[in-house]
Amino acid sequence: MTKWNLDQAATALWIPVAELAPNQISGAQNRIFGGLRSAVLFVMDELPPEDRGAAMIQTDQGMVSIEEIEKLYKKIKP
Repeated sequence: MTKWNLDQAATALWIPVAELAPNQISGAQNRIFGGLRSAVLFVMDELPPEDRGAAMIQTDQGMVSIEEIEKLYKKIKP
């Protein structure tokens, strides 16, 4: 796992499954955060479980996958 800087700016990206029309490919949403920590908490605490599966977070260090988001969340909120 990459050692992520939790204080760097981050953008959470996800696709709200409930809002997708049949056969719709796009519909991605995003939200910008001042820190990776806040983005991780948003993904894990505020996104519905069905949207969380395809969520990711973009940072200057690279893309944080949902698996890494889950690991960071356990460190932030043990």
